[in-house]
Amino acid sequence: MAEHTASNPLTAPSAEALSKVDRAFVLASSEPVVAVHANESHWWNNGSFALPVLGAVVCLAVGLLAHITEAVGFGLFLGAIALFMLPVVLLTWRGSATSVVLTEIRALALHNGKVLRDVPWAEVHLIDRVDTLGNVRWRLHPREGQHLAIEGEIADVPGLIEQAQRLSGYRSQSEQPRS
Repeated sequence: MAEHTASNPLTAPSAEALSKVDRAFVLASSEPVVAVHANESHWWNNGSFALPVLGAVVCLAVGLLAHITEAVGFGLFLGAIALFMLPVVLLTWRGSATSVVLTEIRALALHNGKVLRDVPWAEVHLIDRVDTLGNVRWRLHPREGQHLAIEGEIADVPGLIEQAQRLSGYRSQSEQPRS
């Protein structure tokens, strides 16, 4: 595995959007880091928050500039929806990985420098793809405990999955030799 540690995973394109605290975690890691994949989205990218905020801004601007009471009212309504959704979005974001770090020993899902999930390669018995209404995510399943989810917003998901398969030694049923 020495060939993986020769290059600096923090200089890879998949690590460009890495936050300072996730970068510090990687630099302080005692394990050889193979790859780092940042989450390229942020909490404010959530559609249930962003769309009402943008709609509120547009409706309020048009309503105030053109003196259209209905547009101002609808803008206030959309602003109230955005405020209502803000705590929900912030709470769900706290459980989202801001990066996925692959070491020679395990896969880690980090959120702002703290480990959310940890799956040792020796424990991986399944790597599967889940497609829910067009939202594709991958999951690394250990023999026991919770899986590590790899959301579609993570940088270079195909490269991450390829490395995870190689590091874990996992082969899908379709790749198994036929007897």
